[in-house]
Amino acid sequence: MIFLDTNVVYEASRTIPDPNVVEWFRTQDLLDLYLCGPVVVEQSFGAETFLNKTGSDRHVRALDNLITRQFSGRIVEFSGSIPRLAGRLRAMREKIGRPISLPDAMIAAICLTHDATLATRNIRDFDGLDLKLVNPFEAGA
Repeated sequence: MIFLDTNVVYEASRTIPDPNVVEWFRTQDLLDLYLCGPVVVEQSFGAETFLNKTGSDRHVRALDNLITRQFSGRIVEFSGSIPRLAGRLRAMREKIGRPISLPDAMIAAICLTHDATLATRNIRDFDGLDLKLVNPFEAGA
């Protein structure tokens, strides 16, 4: 199970995505790839902001397709014991002088709860969390 961070989802939707990301996706079993609620929130915010600024709903439609078709049945919500773990992660990181954003703590808690890997460009944002990470932007990831 691999959860996709927002930056990986965004890169995959670009007209000309990073070739390393394209190659990484080519080597994955697509049914092992998942989204989580906080990433959907971030994607939705971006799509709605774009709509408000430009009047174009293309990103809203792309997100709808992502949710209802491409990742149907493979979106994990922020619920159960996960919120408590996210709070502990934020407190732990703050204690050592390395604060973590609320969305990143939520994503990390979901990954840890499901013993999953997180595919992200922002590896350093998740340092010290015993989280399995992969950076699709690096060659040979």
